[in-house]
Amino acid sequence: MTIFFCGINMKKIGIIGAGPAGLMAAIRAKNENNIVTVFETNEKIGKKLLMTGGGRCNITNAAYYQDFLDNVVTNKKFIYSAFTNFDNFSMIDFLNKNGIETIIEEDGRVFPKSEKAIDIVKFFEAKLKEKSINLITNTKINKVYKDKNFYLTDQNGKTYEFDYLIIATGGKSYPKTGSDGIGYKLARKLGHEIIEPKAVLVPIFIKDKINFKAQSFRNIKINILTDKDNVSVEGDLLINANFLTGPAALKASSYMRDKKISKVSIDFYPNLTYNDLDKQILNLLGENSKKSVGNALKTLLNPSLLDEIFRRNNLNLGKKSSEFTKEDRKSLIEKIKDFDLEFDRLGSFESAVVTRGGIDVTKLNPKNMQSKLVEGLFFAGEILDIDCLTGGFNLQICFSTAYSAGTYIKENT
Repeated sequence: MTIFFCGINMKKIGIIGAGPAGLMAAIRAKNENNIVTVFETNEKIGKKLLMTGGGRCNITNAAYYQDFLDNVVTNKKFIYSAFTNFDNFSMIDFLNKNGIETIIEEDGRVFPKSEKAIDIVKFFEAKLKEKSINLITNTKINKVYKDKNFYLTDQNGKTYEFDYLIIATGGKSYPKTGSDGIGYKLARKLGHEIIEPKAVLVPIFIKDKINFKAQSFRNIKINILTDKDNVSVEGDLLINANFLTGPAALKASSYMRDKKISKVSIDFYPNLTYNDLDKQILNLLGENSKKSVGNALKTLLNPSLLDEIFRRNNLNLGKKSSEFTKEDRKSLIEKIKDFDLEFDRLGSFESAVVTRGGIDVTKLNPKNMQSKLVEGLFFAGEILDIDCLTGGFNLQICFSTAYSAGTYIKENT
């Protein structure tokens, strides 16, 4: 795309990164008195955006104000102002008014009605063209300095000059999408300190070798015992041979980082007491007294899980239901309610949904994301030391912080 830097007193705004934060910042910052240019390492915009929500694009979450903020794990107070100015319902309204219909699922997650992330990317592409925003792809900015203005140099040695600069390069999660941490390097060159980046919302690896292929479970509870606290997380879970993933596991992993893990266990029936479960098992055994225990209890649990529990407890699935003793039932229920696993490690940046750490927010103005150290420098999105639980909350923080930065620039150029 051709870049026009002409015009009397036209302010030039540079944005590094064409992910959700960079795109929202660009759209919000543009007015008739400025020229906005967005740089993107990849060939196309929104590469990571395409991956969110399993390709469906989990845009935000419809939780009400305080419930939403309760899902912010790091630096909740810092985000109050930006979120208040452009919250989750503002984002939904913004999309709806621009022709993108949305749906809200039971857990509050918000998706485009088409359930296609590409539609969100196309929406931003159209907005860039509509507002005559310059987009330069296949370009990595690897050097930056400020004299009177900001000077950016790309991988080919070409230099660009801007009055304002927004760094929205993301963190280090999913590095194959271009999130390689370059934004931290640029921020350091401009005098900002970086809180050590860490991978969060990751799979939980276990030392146990579970004898079944990947199995999904709904509405379970993961219990984590650490050296600092006890954590319980409910939700859906996917169990693989040597790791746990899915919403419940990812959420639990957020509380596990930098803690010594003493125990990880799963309660497959969190809404039932031991007595409730015992009655249910007794009924199934009574109704199928002439069948094997395995056949009698096949509606109680996933057959593969039932087999694994019986194997661990040295119980016989082939035993007749009428011969299944009270002690057998107790052993079975204890494992259903407390399926313990030996913790190995948390996943790396390769599998992380988001990054914890990044730009130290104490050096930023929470109202507009502007640096307190360098005038005209802004940060937005995952590069900030802000992270949330899974469910659309992190993406909303990208939009809210970008909106704040873009709005300030728009109103001051």
